[in-house]
Amino acid sequence: MSAMGGGGGADAQYVSAKTSVWWDIENCAVPRGCDPHAIAQNISSALVQMNYRGPVSISAYGDTHGINSTVQQALSSTGIVLNHVPAGMLVSLVPLEVFAS
Repeated sequence: MSAMGGGGGADAQYVSAKTSVWWDIENCAVPRGCDPHAIAQNISSALVQMNYRGPVSISAYGDTHGINSTVQQALSSTGIVLNHVPAGMLVSLVPLEVFAS
């Protein structure tokens, strides 16, 4: 049963697989009041709770010119890779449900 299906956790074959997170940071920005240093750990912890225990890579895509440099430094310091995409050029990423089926 997949985690996206609302029950259980990762299928056995995916428990130790590498997980890549693609974050549309332009349309889903760091929430106000959220410590950007905690985001990578929060994502990793959520995956572990769903029994995805392999290595995790997190890549954020969007217009980095619109992100405060302090936030950028905080995200980068936790291993999140920031990828600049000029404003208006970011095409919506494929919904995660596609990969869960």
